[in-house]
This record gives sequence, C-alpha cells and structure tokens, in this order.
Amino acid sequence: MNEHDVQYLLDRQSIRDTLHRNAVYFDEGDLSRMDEVWAEDSRRDDGEDRGGAIEGRDELVKQFARLMAKYRWTHHQLGDSVIDIDGANATSMTYVLCWHETVAGELCWGAARYHDKLRRGDDGRWLITERRMVMTGADGPVAKDGGNWLKRKSDPFGGQ
Repeated sequence: MNEHDVQYLLDRQSIRDTLHRNAVYFDEGDLSRMDEVWAEDSRRDDGEDRGGAIEGRDELVKQFARLMAKYRWTHHQLGDSVIDIDGANATSMTYVLCWHETVAGELCWGAARYHDKLRRGDDGRWLITERRMVMTGADGPVAKDGGNWLKRKSDPFGGQ
C-alpha cells in the first residue's frame, strides 16, 4: 500500500467520524460541539417545506435548537456511505435511519440520504460544508414535514 492509499483510508475514516459525531451531538442535544463538524460557512437544505436552505453554522445551530425543542428524544443511525475524495475536498452520500419521540409522546421515524460536501481544514479535521437531505421514507410527524423526496429513475415493477 502506498502513501496515497494510506492517506485515502485515513481521510475516509475521518470523514465517517465527522458524520457520526454530528449524529451523536444532535442526539445528545450538545449544540456547543457543532463547530467540530460543521464549517462556519456551511449550508444545509432539507427542502422548502422544512424551511429551505440555511446559510452559516450559527443559523444552522439555531435551527437545530428549534428542532430539538419539538422532540423529547432522537436517534440517528448512519448506514453505509459512498465517499469521493479529491485533495482537501470530498463528497459523500450516507444512508440514515432516524427515530424521534415528540414532546407530546408521539413516535415517528424517517429514512433519508445525506448528500454532503466536506472540506479538510488546516488542522486536518474534515468539516461538513454542505448537506442536502433527501427523504426516502417516513411515518408520523416526520412524514408530515415535507422536504426533498427521492425521485426514482424508473419504476421497478413497470407500472404494475
């Protein structure tokens, strides 16, 4: 294995760690640590029905606080990621399943894909610079929130 391959594997794991830390900090309600995973100039777009694009980490943290106020508990389980790295920039697509309990006790779940852009900082840490969430399934209050929904390229059953 050459130095380039080793660096690729290190970067890939560091990117996964960034994505996982984001889920952990959100689920724990620890907004003070979002600067460890989101770039200051970050952007997030969950769809017009979910408030549209949010520009900047400070605004994103405010949005996270509003979301957390709706839920007693959240759990985000990240699945496989497809990661492409080009120097100090990367893109990833990660499957996510989430479970939520509202403050009123209503249970809901969602399935989505996170489409992320990341950048390696001068300190070597990878930060999310952009996220677009694309929903692939939901039930309960999460299903009513709208958002970006996956558009299939073809009907696997031929319209039947």
